[in-house]
This record gives sequence, structure tokens and C-alpha cells, in this order.
Amino acid sequence: MHKILFLLAYVFFTVKVSAQEISILPYQVIANKMIVEMNLNGKAVHMIFDTGGRNSISTTLKKQLDAPVISSRTLSDANGNKMSSDIVGLNQVSTPDGKAEFKNVPFFVFDNELFNCLGVEGFIGSDLFQNNTVEIDDQAKVIRIRKGSMPGLSSDRRTISFTDDAGGMPIISLNMGKYNEARVLFDTGSDGFLTLKQEEYLRLQKQEALHVIREGEGGGSIGVAGRGGMGKCILVEVPEMIVGQAGFMNVRAIVSTPPLTLFGYKSLQYGKVTIDYVNKLFRFETLKPGQIAVDSKKSWDLEMRIDGNQMVIATVWDKLKGQAEVGDVVTHINGKELKPMSFCESITTGLPVLKENNQVVLTVKTKQGIKNITINKS
Repeated sequence: MHKILFLLAYVFFTVKVSAQEISILPYQVIANKMIVEMNLNGKAVHMIFDTGGRNSISTTLKKQLDAPVISSRTLSDANGNKMSSDIVGLNQVSTPDGKAEFKNVPFFVFDNELFNCLGVEGFIGSDLFQNNTVEIDDQAKVIRIRKGSMPGLSSDRRTISFTDDAGGMPIISLNMGKYNEARVLFDTGSDGFLTLKQEEYLRLQKQEALHVIREGEGGGSIGVAGRGGMGKCILVEVPEMIVGQAGFMNVRAIVSTPPLTLFGYKSLQYGKVTIDYVNKLFRFETLKPGQIAVDSKKSWDLEMRIDGNQMVIATVWDKLKGQAEVGDVVTHINGKELKPMSFCESITTGLPVLKENNQVVLTVKTKQGIKNITINKS
């Protein structure tokens, strides 16, 4: 629910890059976000590493760096919401080891509720690495950045070329079953494994490349320009998905409103990724041979989120339609009163009772009065 994505027309800025050897950029993962440290105009700053996004900084950091505004542009986020953003120029961006350095880099300027929560000041996106090859190893929690292309990558059978209209983004065509394809963005800023664009879902459904697990009503995912509106929710399962030479089975995906179908951060649990931005190539290297059964996250019959300091219903799946509505307030779980909780606590810590159980009883304030509703995780 906490995916942040912003895509413009696929136009990239030219940056002068210098690098010596291979830069090793460590990262930590908080709330399924990859947090790296970068030096921006000499200041060490924590940032979200997001291959599906663009370079950006907070308004606070813009003031601290006294960065000059060079232009402005409209952003479109994962919910289809739009906002205007200033673009500032930073003279020098580098990795902490100093082996990858980028000159005269443009950054968008905006604020988001994730920044304070995760202790970050913005995003490092694909536009920074257009003259580089990036290797992501989630088992070691490191990103390797090398200047130029990677020799031999184009002849590797696991390698996939970017689509012709990718515009420098890691957008590739993946097989959904043996005969169907989907245009997909590899997006480390997306929390899940796979998120289907609405139009892609409708096409694949007609081709019988997937089946619906459940439907419901909900909304409120976070984008650059705020939360999305309420609408129909659909959970599907793709029996087979092929990424180069890697085959994934029984992939669950939420149907949503991103500009593109997203192949997200959780894919890195199953393999290493190499992105050669110079030659526009993508490789997924599996950790184990053979077909991969995706460990999909189970979902509750009613899903919840924090609004203010209250727990509210975010999604009502079909099984419990009519028993509660989106926005109803949850006051107790298994008879225990819920204490006020911040949005940040909900995504970084969460409630142990919801993690440790597959069935709980919610006490919910509805329009019809107080109800006890039993929900299951499946």
C-alpha cells in the first residue's frame, strides 16, 4: 500500500559521470524500502533507492543545500494524481566510497509522509545511472555501481532488452504464461512482487493468463501527490510468469492504477538483478535452479490502515461485504483496546497480533453500530 512512484514523459537529463573501479553501496531495508546513504553537495544524506522513480529531495534539504531552481515540471504518481514540482541542480552527487561521482544532477523537490518516518530526504532513481551498470544483491544488501556497460551481458540467455519505448527506465517485456506478454517496470520502490496495471489485467484476463482470487472495495495507497481514492480492489493469481530464464509459479498480484505494471522489491528475495543502463539490458539471476514458487503474502478479509492515530478499515473484500465499510474505525482486536498508533509505527512495527494469527475478532464502529467481526487471513 505504500508504494511511491512517479513517472514523467521518458526524458532524461544528461549528467557527467566519473567512476573508478566498482562502487559498493550498502543499503538497509525498512518497510520494504531500500535505504542508501549518498553524498549530495558534500552532505551525507539517507535516500530511498528507487529504480522506478526519479531523483528527488525534500524541501528542507533544498533549503539546507541552497540549491538553485532550474525549472519545474508536473509529476504523475502511482495513483494517477498530479502535482507540480520545482527542479533544482546539485553540483556533486557521490557514493560514500567516492568511487561513483555524478556532476550537475537535477533533482525534483517535494515532500512525502514517508520521509520523516524512514529518516530519508528523497529518492535516488534510474535517471542517475544512465551511464552505468547497477547490480543489486539483496542477500548481501549491497548495490554495485560500475561505469559503463557490463561485458558479456548481452550474450547471457537470462538477459532481456529494455522495450523500445523505455526511455532509459528498466521497462521490459515478461511472459505471463507461454503465450502472453506484459510490459513491466522493474521498480525497487514498489513494496510487493507484482502489481498489475488495470489495462494489463483486463487484457490478460481475456487471454486467460490469470484468475481472480477475490474482489472488494478499498483505496488509499500513498503516492507522491497523496493518497489515492476509493475504488474496486482485485486480487489475482498468475499461474506462470517468466523473467528471462527464471520461471515463477502462482504469483499473486493486486490490480491497481500505476502507469505501468510493476515488478517490485520482493522479487529480489529470489535472485540478483543487473541493469545495464548503457546498453539497455536487464538480467535476473535466480538464487536456486528450477521453477520458483512465490511466497505470496496472505491477506485479511478486512484490511486496515492508520488514519490520524486511529485504525480504520482500508479494504473490504467480497466475503465480508455489507458487514463493514471503508473508513469504519477499529477499536479492539480480540477484545483488547487499540492504543493510538502513528502511520510510521504501522508500517515499521505494526501489530504483533495481526502478524502472529490467521484469525482475529475486530470490534468495529460502523454506521449500524458497534460490531464484532471475525476475520481470517488467507
